[in-house]
Amino acid sequence: MQLNNKFWEKYVAIVFAFLVSFFALTGCSTASGTTIGDSFNKIFQTSSDSGGSSSAISGTLDVYTLDIGQGDAHLIRVGDEYTLIDTGDVDHRDRLIAQLKKYNVKSLKNVIITHPHADHMGGFYALIKAGIPIGHVYDNGMEAGTSVYKTYMKHIKAKKIPHSALYKGMTVDLGSGAQFIVYAPEEGQYIMDKKGQPDPNDNSIVGKLVFGKFSMLFTGDASRAEENKLIKEENTKLSSRILKVGHHGSASSSQKDFIRSVRPETAVISVGLHNDYGHPTREALDRLAAENVMVYTTARQGTIRIHTDGNTWQVTSER
Repeated sequence: MQLNNKFWEKYVAIVFAFLVSFFALTGCSTASGTTIGDSFNKIFQTSSDSGGSSSAISGTLDVYTLDIGQGDAHLIRVGDEYTLIDTGDVDHRDRLIAQLKKYNVKSLKNVIITHPHADHMGGFYALIKAGIPIGHVYDNGMEAGTSVYKTYMKHIKAKKIPHSALYKGMTVDLGSGAQFIVYAPEEGQYIMDKKGQPDPNDNSIVGKLVFGKFSMLFTGDASRAEENKLIKEENTKLSSRILKVGHHGSASSSQKDFIRSVRPETAVISVGLHNDYGHPTREALDRLAAENVMVYTTARQGTIRIHTDGNTWQVTSER
């Protein structure tokens, strides 16, 4: 049976009217302390938007941006398995261990060190000293001559912990369908500084955590050079619901075009209160505000928790 054009015009008009009414009633509202995936994405978002598939996941996932002072430490819990991205600074080792005990962390499936600076790898020794078993250690493959780096490598070898570098195109299994998809650095293609040496910040591991329709981009201390390379090579693949702001919100991070490639709803910044670097800078905060990104900082809100079942997500904080 064939249907005439008038029928189809009437049908399309009814569907359009329904959608307009639906979104008017269910429009996303954002309250302080909470961000939830909006109604449009709950219904229409496909797995290609976020890089994952909700059918492959199980349980829930939590990301804790730990309040450990001026440094980075992000704890990811998937079921009963934990991954730690960066470990904070040397001065805050006790604080890191206290936070891990608070969340009942008995072992770590993965430890990912984005780059060999003390405020990202300084707490690694505390993990060893506390006797926390580690399944695998990943870093960006860069060596350093610092005592912190030497201590890091010494204990990896002494404990015979599996250790490898992460490069563009690799994926780390975090358990229960959660994946960490790596976009940078590129093997053999390090970004150089003005002295012609590989720049630790701009060769940070940059990767997207994907769990169903939820996604969060981790950027280490990526600044302008690495952001520009990512925009050029990855562009819309960077799209994520949450952005871990690069380099603690420095003026050289979170460029306008990079934010527009990621298109985050929310951003988190790990930063110490009244730190000597002036982080986060007004320039970075203004660029995020201009793109209507809600910003949380550990200095003001303490540990920031993101909870998701792979379909919707919530952001809450200690204070």
